[in-house]
Amino acid sequence: MSSILIRDNDAVYINPPASTINIHLTEHGSDWYWAAFSLIAVSTLGYVVSAAFVPRRERIFHYFAIGAGMFASIAYFTMASDLGSAGVSTEFSHYQGGGVRQVFYARYIGWFMVSPLILANVFMFSGVAWPTILMSLAAQEIYVVAFLVAAVVSSSYKWGFFTFGICAWWLVIYHLIFVAFPSAKKQSSDIKKHVLIMISGISFIWMLYPISFGLSEGGNVISPDSEAAFYGVLDMISLPIFCSYFIFVSRKTSVERLGLAFDHGFKPAIGSLPMSEKQAALEAGQARSEPERHSGETAVAQDESPAHSEVDPVNIPAEQVV
Repeated sequence: MSSILIRDNDAVYINPPASTINIHLTEHGSDWYWAAFSLIAVSTLGYVVSAAFVPRRERIFHYFAIGAGMFASIAYFTMASDLGSAGVSTEFSHYQGGGVRQVFYARYIGWFMVSPLILANVFMFSGVAWPTILMSLAAQEIYVVAFLVAAVVSSSYKWGFFTFGICAWWLVIYHLIFVAFPSAKKQSSDIKKHVLIMISGISFIWMLYPISFGLSEGGNVISPDSEAAFYGVLDMISLPIFCSYFIFVSRKTSVERLGLAFDHGFKPAIGSLPMSEKQAALEAGQARSEPERHSGETAVAQDESPAHSEVDPVNIPAEQVV
């Protein structure tokens, strides 16, 4: 009975890193990744259930949260299984005298897919113009890609890519503080309050990611297990907490107030409409063509009037000829 209740985590033994990697994840780090995966997966299921009780036109923030949760769940499942990693020679020897460190590129793939969805939620709540939103999302992707390249480079050139990522990250923070928040001030007081909470929270939490990089993949100061805990806490705040807050606020704020009511998209064909809508569409079409039909009938009537008709004298009755 005890053997049934006890469940050992064998992921690090079933999927061990390469023998050349001497700084790698242990069972304790894998346990933390499994716990984080479970929390993210359950939160994502909660977003799916919550979306079922919201009209489709109001689900844009639910859909973004569901997408972020699904991508993050895949990334954390991969890392918990001790997969999606590569060995990179360390530049510094602070931890275990240096060597070859296990770097999880799956983490950066997850960030590449997740972070733009979280960022888009903030900008849409703020009422920022779409060109600014797209520019900010592009900068966020540059930030993630630059950090991924920095993580897998073993020489000092990694800090060049780190600098590229920091520059892109500052552009994102600039748009959050100096564009998104002033835009939110033009909206109602309750929306402005929520946007301030979002911007403050994301700016502070995302400021800690470069520090975590410097202590783990960059500077080899902490162990991979401590790296998992550091990144994991930041991801838990960025994903389940922030996304749940987005869902909570969106249920109290209609899409019309945010200018996100996508009601004027492609119109369905008349044949695919219900009978009542089909009849209304047909009547509307007849009403539009009615003036043209009347003008044509008027022209025909004028042509057939006595003033414009010709009289054939041969066919005049005899009693009318005087």
